Amino acid sequence: MKERQDTGFIRQMLRLALPIAMQNMLTSCAGLVDTAMVVGLGNAATAAVGIAGRWTFMLNIFLFGLCSGSSALISQYWGARDTHSIRRTFGLGLSCALGAAVVYNLIAFSLAAPMMRVFTPEAEVIGLAAVYLRTVCFNSVFLAFNQLAGAALRSTEDVVSPLLCAGVSVLANSVLNYLLIYGKLGLPAMGVQGAALATVISTALGSALLMARIFYKKAVIRAPLRELLDVNRAFARRFLSVAAPVVGNEALWSVGTNIYVMVLARQGSENYAGYTLYSSVEQLVFVFFIGMCHACAIMVGKRVGEGRLDDAYYTARRFMLAEPVVGVILGLALILIRDPILSLLPIETEGARRVASDLLLIYACWVPVRQLSYIAVVGSFRAGGDTRTGLYYDIISVFICGIPVVALLGLVVHVPFQMLVLAMFVAEDSIKLVLCIRRFRSRRWIRQLTLPGDNAYEEQREEHHVC
Repeated sequence: MKERQDTGFIRQMLRLALPIAMQNMLTSCAGLVDTAMVVGLGNAATAAVGIAGRWTFMLNIFLFGLCSGSSALISQYWGARDTHSIRRTFGLGLSCALGAAVVYNLIAFSLAAPMMRVFTPEAEVIGLAAVYLRTVCFNSVFLAFNQLAGAALRSTEDVVSPLLCAGVSVLANSVLNYLLIYGKLGLPAMGVQGAALATVISTALGSALLMARIFYKKAVIRAPLRELLDVNRAFARRFLSVAAPVVGNEALWSVGTNIYVMVLARQGSENYAGYTLYSSVEQLVFVFFIGMCHACAIMVGKRVGEGRLDDAYYTARRFMLAEPVVGVILGLALILIRDPILSLLPIETEGARRVASDLLLIYACWVPVRQLSYIAVVGSFRAGGDTRTGLYYDIISVFICGIPVVALLGLVVHVPFQMLVLAMFVAEDSIKLVLCIRRFRSRRWIRQLTLPGDNAYEEQREEHHVC
């Protein structure tokens, strides 16, 4: 019986995780292609795109928070077979996402140069980064739709549609990058602005394809506008009580990571160019944990929505046990392939290449620890209905532990750049992992959001005790 259950778990995990991992792999490869093409323009252009991307990253984090909060509800409503609530959740989440995207677009277009000065004092980098941001900010509305619609589809176990649309979008982005950055087929050579324009066009294409796919497949979220916006005050409160802590969690975490970048970018353009290269390659490994995390959230959320709360706990536990194994395997693979991948990139200086290689080695050794808390918070706690715990843990790990350590070592002590990044990992992840394991074992993160109360697990335990 146990072997049959293990086989069923692995089969379902792979069915959900692999397409999600493949989608994020495609997106990461597109980012790597972007970086590879921009690297040919020099260290200043590479650093500029990396710094401008920090603001897009903040929008992405906000959208991810909305997606994560919406998915916590949608996956549980999917388990409870409440189609109307799924559509209302999607409609409300998408409205919030589009509103935020429009505000971001206006701010980024108007204040691009001052926003770049937050991260670096180098005039050349600021100028190139501002040019990039003023163009790529028009990507925000399409990005918002793609993320919210993709999250809703995945939460209802359609993981193929977002993958197919992302594949076409990534291919278009790579072709357009080649044409617009260097001016091929009679087009003008636009440099970093060409990279930004390619991103906008390809993301818009992805939105059009995803919309067509939703209508063609008659997806659960396909509904008249009046049903998507059929939200009363009580439903809005329920949505905000779940989504707001996640958005706050992701927003604070993005602010914290951008403070890290303020310190890292001040260690010299060569070091930060190496860090930008490391980040692009690191994403190729991280996509597998994204796949695991989303698969965990879908399976756990559905079981909680069905009222199978003990099954939800043991499903999450299997993911927690699987993560270190996957982490070790992927870490070893990264150690072997990091230099061959970097050798494919036209990196301007040997110093930037060396920094990127060293950082990938550090990440490969630390990845089993670093991603376990990610699986716990995003894959288990949020899907189980506990969207506040991650907020508290990030305040402790990032703002109380991580940032003071990085600021001290980077701005006062001036340790080598690689040691600074390692210190950032250790300071942030160690305390967070201990807290996550304690919370996970308590089972207090399991809350059935489809019921009027949110202490369903406690009530079920009491009922079993009485019986």
